[in-house]
Amino acid sequence: MKGNSSGNEKKTTNPIGIRFVRFSSDLKKIRMVFKFILACVLTFFSMKPTQAQTVSLSGQAKISLITCGPGEVLYEAFGHSAIRLVDRSQNLDVVFNYGMFDFNQENFYGNFAKGSMRYMLGASPTTDFIDQYRRYNRTVREQVLNLDSAEKLAIAEYLSKNLLPENREYFYDYFDNNCSTKIIELLDSALQRKVIWKFAEPQGTMTYRNMIYDYTTYQDWGRFGIDLGLGAVIDRPLKGRDLNFLPDELERSVMRASIRRGMIDFPLVSGNEVLFESAVSYGAGSFLFSPAFLFSVILLLSLVLWFRSSQSAIGFRILRSVLFTMTGLLGLVELSIWLFTNHKSAAWNYNILWANPLFFVVGLLIWFYEKPLQGFLFGFRYYLLGILIFWFLIPQQLNVNLIPLVAALAVLCVPRMSAQKVELSSSEIKA
Repeated sequence: MKGNSSGNEKKTTNPIGIRFVRFSSDLKKIRMVFKFILACVLTFFSMKPTQAQTVSLSGQAKISLITCGPGEVLYEAFGHSAIRLVDRSQNLDVVFNYGMFDFNQENFYGNFAKGSMRYMLGASPTTDFIDQYRRYNRTVREQVLNLDSAEKLAIAEYLSKNLLPENREYFYDYFDNNCSTKIIELLDSALQRKVIWKFAEPQGTMTYRNMIYDYTTYQDWGRFGIDLGLGAVIDRPLKGRDLNFLPDELERSVMRASIRRGMIDFPLVSGNEVLFESAVSYGAGSFLFSPAFLFSVILLLSLVLWFRSSQSAIGFRILRSVLFTMTGLLGLVELSIWLFTNHKSAAWNYNILWANPLFFVVGLLIWFYEKPLQGFLFGFRYYLLGILIFWFLIPQQLNVNLIPLVAALAVLCVPRMSAQKVELSSSEIKA
């Protein structure tokens, strides 16, 4: 929901700290503006504190779908959707945005960890909304909806009711309940199912993960993190309506849709306008900073240390202990998220096949009980080799950048070479 720097300047990679400061400062501004705009909108809609009353719109009012393009950082990568309400005769030009949340809400971090994140509907002046996206070079497009006065009024009343403190929050879900899907819910509910949707049918086998990949071509680590955290449930084939978790897909669906009045269907969109066009495009990141490069280095290091373990075992033992412990810890975290939280997209995560939680215990104990654990290591190196052989048959689409890491774990399960074995091999060669 944020954006990138304005103008035609070339893309530069900002440090993570700067991005976080940018994100935090914007949130503070948004909270202040939101409180002010909420009071203004509620006053305009003639509301009592807990009860919506009659909404008044002039004949000049118009309602639009706003679609914002992707940005540079991961939380901006998928774009954003919002609703714009304009009534010039009443000096009203407001964007309603289902993508807001508040760090100050009760138990924010606990809810985030449990997968019970509460987002909310907010409102802001259109000029502020567009300026924010222009500042970060993110495209903003508008589709004016072809609505009559009664339909505009119905949407305005729906939004006014949703803005009430007791109604504005909802439980966010990455795919089923986000800024885009809430707008489909809005149009269906406010217009009493008069919208005739013509959702695109996916070409071939389309999944949530495939669609995420299309938007993260320049986010190697972001894509890797998504693949690591989300399970096989996002690899199921999608139907047409499912595609609309992405703002761009919602924009296309609205363009194809019609609205029924009596026996006649009218196009839902009466006009299109680009409010701001970004001049920035994002290319692939450097291979040297990618997961593939890092894990290839770890695999190479594992092989070198294993070959040298007959001379000095300390490096091999340190790498083995650290990598086993971290891998097992990752498996414990993934298993806990699957079993004990409401992150339903993290269920059935087959990454725990290679990130087996048992590695955590072995990594801690192997310093003191290396010989008793040889049986475990013997079994697990063949177990990991089996995972590599059947990698593309696993029900979940695992990230291919993990292959060298899993291979490194298999190498570290091989008993380290002893000096006696090396001497024996040398004498055999001399003979």
